[in-house]
Amino acid sequence: MFYMVSRFLKERLILIALLPVAVVLLGRFWWPGETSAWASSTRFALLTFLVCLLFVGKPVFARLDKKLGVVLLLFGGWVILSVALFDGQSEVLRRGLVLAVFICAVAVLKMDGEAALLNLLRAAALVGTAAALVTIYFELERRGLDFRYRAFRLHSSGVPGFAEFFNPIISGMHIAFAGLTACWCVLFARTPAARIFWFCCLSIIAVYVFLTYSRSAWLALGLGGLMLLALRGRAVFWGIFVGAAILALVVITIKFPQVFSVEAERGTTNRDLIWAMVFDSMPGYWLAGHGAGVEMSQMSIPGQTVVNTHSLYLEVLFQYGVVGLLLFLVALLMATRAMWIDRSNLAVLGVSLLTGSIGVMFFELHSFIHSPNLIWLWIWFPIAIALGSRVKRNAH
Repeated sequence: MFYMVSRFLKERLILIALLPVAVVLLGRFWWPGETSAWASSTRFALLTFLVCLLFVGKPVFARLDKKLGVVLLLFGGWVILSVALFDGQSEVLRRGLVLAVFICAVAVLKMDGEAALLNLLRAAALVGTAAALVTIYFELERRGLDFRYRAFRLHSSGVPGFAEFFNPIISGMHIAFAGLTACWCVLFARTPAARIFWFCCLSIIAVYVFLTYSRSAWLALGLGGLMLLALRGRAVFWGIFVGAAILALVVITIKFPQVFSVEAERGTTNRDLIWAMVFDSMPGYWLAGHGAGVEMSQMSIPGQTVVNTHSLYLEVLFQYGVVGLLLFLVALLMATRAMWIDRSNLAVLGVSLLTGSIGVMFFELHSFIHSPNLIWLWIWFPIAIALGSRVKRNAH
């Protein structure tokens, strides 16, 4: 009986794994009810996958990248110790378990359902393009052709419940994820018509990302795009993208002549003060940190009060200490190396996402182990791809 159930679930594991990943990738744009309903649906779908994985888990786990898996297990063990011994928040354990199941689901799809996952990513890129186009249209309809630099910042579509991110940085990063996927589609499209279509999608997304005036989103899209070109860009693609970038730069310089002076004047937007306060709070906590999930005390900077480190690296250091930060950095390096060696279609996209996030983490992102958020997309998703990349490497 157990064998029959195991065989039945094994044949359908890809479909069951695809469901929670689809909820994460597509549900962030629209989901019935509040944001909590989306998170609850994600947890339910992941629980379903976990139950199935327990029946067929051994053959699946045996094919994962063992070295990266060991590092992730060590980091998970450190998180547990942080909660048990260093006054961490127990809620992190539940969130960490949900996150671990998500990582397993993506890894399973990388090993056995890469084509299905790529189609899902294409669908998410199309939804992201639609969100960008709708947002730009409604913003222009509401404000007119007001193209003064930073006269407005895109963050919500204007359609109730659809692509309402309410924050320019968050919206920029969500749409930049779709932008990198669209860029990947341009490079891997099989027909000229498909390349033109995806290039149009990428152009719409690029306009949206620029109009969020989120330097984090600019950096993520720029670094990830360069990595895609480095891995898969032929000379003609380099020419097209460099030409488009130069044209965009000329248009921006003409339309927004003050762009460089304004951004230079903004500088780090007081992040240096925040980072200094983070380091000032570390004496006595360097090795193990303040505890998993522990938030910083409110910090006052000119014009506002902040409660996060404005650097994911510093958040990991603050909560998990030098040990946790080193384990996290080792995981990032090993994941990057695994996907670099793999070079499969999905691995190329994964390493570009991770490259973009590695740069952004110096200046932005927070809530390291949490409910579905940007870190799931930009960090844990590509790490999960790397975890499932071993099969492809052996095949080569």
